[in-house]
Amino acid sequence: MKRILCRFPYACLLFAVSVAAAGPEQHAAGGHDHHGIPWETLFFTFVNFSLFVWLLARYVWPQVRLWLRERHTTVVQELEAAAQARREAEELRRQWEQRLAQLDEEIARLRQQVEADLARERERVLQQAQRAAEAIRRDAERTVAAEMRRMEEELRAELVQQAMVIARDLIRRHWSAADQARAVDEFLRQVQP
Repeated sequence: MKRILCRFPYACLLFAVSVAAAGPEQHAAGGHDHHGIPWETLFFTFVNFSLFVWLLARYVWPQVRLWLRERHTTVVQELEAAAQARREAEELRRQWEQRLAQLDEEIARLRQQVEADLARERERVLQQAQRAAEAIRRDAERTVAAEMRRMEEELRAELVQQAMVIARDLIRRHWSAADQARAVDEFLRQVQP
């Protein structure tokens, strides 16, 4: 800003001299016979130009400088971001080229890993199936044993009941009261374990 203001008088003087030098040729071309410098026109032109330059320096130039600074900062940041993105892209490209170079090894390693995982999973499933089959077999044996005990108890109870019915009928038909008492005692001793 100071540089502009320091150069302002030189610019005004240069402008005034150029207007003064161009004045006689312009008047002669127009057919006027005026000779000399039109001081009044030169003064108003100088004042208008000075006012214009002052308004520009006072109001427009600070906004332009601010915009230029912001634009400079934005461009620098964008360039830095672009450079960073380029570096990251180069690193990513390098990594992918390295991975592609090692792709066959990676595929072989993955195949071995998958085969090992499948073998472990197959073994685990077989062991789990064996445990499940063993558990089912044990449950079936327990169920069969429990059912056999229940049936034996039912059969025993039914036999006891039928034996009692038969014994009662026989006792009623053939035996006296003394025979009945003795038979019941003997039967109860045999039935009891």
